[in-house]
Amino acid sequence: MSDFINQEERAYRAWDILVSCASQNKKITYKDIASFLNLKHHRPVRYFLDIIQDYCLNEKLPSLTILVVNQSGFPGPGFIAWDVNNFNEGIKLVYEYNWKNIPNPFEYAKTGDTHTKFVKKLILIPDNSQDVYSKIKVRGIAQQIFREALLEVYDKSCAFCGITFKEALEATHIIPWSKCNSKDRLNINNGLLLCSLHHKLFDSGLLTVTSDYKIKFLNGKGKIKNLTKYNTLFTLDLQNKNIRLPKDRIHWPKIEFIKEHNKMT
Repeated sequence: MSDFINQEERAYRAWDILVSCASQNKKITYKDIASFLNLKHHRPVRYFLDIIQDYCLNEKLPSLTILVVNQSGFPGPGFIAWDVNNFNEGIKLVYEYNWKNIPNPFEYAKTGDTHTKFVKKLILIPDNSQDVYSKIKVRGIAQQIFREALLEVYDKSCAFCGITFKEALEATHIIPWSKCNSKDRLNINNGLLLCSLHHKLFDSGLLTVTSDYKIKFLNGKGKIKNLTKYNTLFTLDLQNKNIRLPKDRIHWPKIEFIKEHNKMT
């Protein structure tokens, strides 16, 4: 018998409870939300509240979890999304927000799916990413899953400079989200794991990858007047160096995506 508990499914059910509270200008206790979810104790509440809190932070939304309070009338120590010294202001932001325009971001979990399951599917057969994308209704969640898959296949290091500071690593689309087909939005062959600096340079067209997987600074448009000085400034000598590719060739960036990206820049 499995002891696995799908906290994302609990987050799915808790989201609607919190949105209902927000619409009624109400708060809810840890004990009461546990009761609504048929939990025997309120201690596990923090696990799915963390998931909701992280989503709100990532999407720059007022944090719904500020509505969950203890006997003192304030959130517990796990709440970090707002300064509790300005508690009333945080509550006001949640009450005034139009939550009806935000679909439940965890709807995928009502059938038992999880981030982990989706990541495994993306890694196993990248070309089947359309199936995963069809089950996720919210862009923010899709991008989180895309990043988790890229972190795995790129061994948690920037494909350009090799930095392994996880908080600085970002999922980069080769063909941008807004310009690629829905079937390629979660395709890891359309992705690179880059540090935030190289992500920005790649997206801006100052830095790219050639069809033989080499790094190239682009100076044809006059964006960088002195390429040598630019390299020295960032203490990075990346010109014509090979990118760090995933171990399994099935996860390598597709050449057609790279060529299309370079046409756009």
